[in-house]
Amino acid sequence: MSTITDIGTLISRQPDIHGGCPIIAGTGVTVRRIAIWYKQGLSPEEIVDRIGHLTLTQVYAALTYYHANREEIDADIAAEAAEGERIEALICDRKIQNQQMDIALEIPTLADYPSRREFMQLPLEERRNILERQAEVMLQHYQQDREWQELEAGDLIDY
Repeated sequence: MSTITDIGTLISRQPDIHGGCPIIAGTGVTVRRIAIWYKQGLSPEEIVDRIGHLTLTQVYAALTYYHANREEIDADIAAEAAEGERIEALICDRKIQNQQMDIALEIPTLADYPSRREFMQLPLEERRNILERQAEVMLQHYQQDREWQELEAGDLIDY
């Protein structure tokens, strides 16, 4: 005898998992993730192959939820894409800042020595001074870095 599944139990929302986005119940897999793969042309069977712990029933439930709530999920997908672009821009800006900072630092680093052995042959006090200046520069950098401040504040994106 087959088991009857209440399809209303297959999708859930939990505030502590992915910020309350709809997920396949009992998993951390978001409806958004299933919808993205579906929109990229994957069949439900291919999605099950990618996420082996899901059943075909669960994937179809996620797709049903997506089609019934397309506006919500598409907005969620767009917000995720925008956040990805924002983070990518921050990374590009950081790379540019790091290049500028590298030029302005003029603090000896391990890279200034042909080998670690040569660095280790410096007097202990000189090595301490070099490492202390590097630590100060790093601390100053992170104190001014907006993304680091967001991470420290706990404003993380929950995927």
